[in-house]
Amino acid sequence: MRILDIIEGTSVDGPGLRTAIYFAGCLHKCPGCHNPQSWPMDAGKEISTECLINMIEDAGADVTLTGGDPVYQAAEIMPLCRELKRKGRNIWLYTGFRYEELMA
Repeated sequence: MRILDIIEGTSVDGPGLRTAIYFAGCLHKCPGCHNPQSWPMDAGKEISTECLINMIEDAGADVTLTGGDPVYQAAEIMPLCRELKRKGRNIWLYTGFRYEELMA
């Protein structure tokens, strides 16, 4: 997965203290975006699912997936989310897609 940053112990990306994972890449280019440096799909660095899970478990907090738009890496985030849910983590995901677009 292409990751821009990982912030442990944040309280601004969901309820309580969380680990926020900022994914690279976004084609929405929303006006007023607070994170336009996340738009390039090749930004950040490659991090494996296993590495992310270990970091999240070490932090011991729930998780927020943001970016960029994590949904552009859906094939990679699905196994991550399944494993985090199995471990009892609450997951929030910020996206610019509409529900109907995701379901299509």
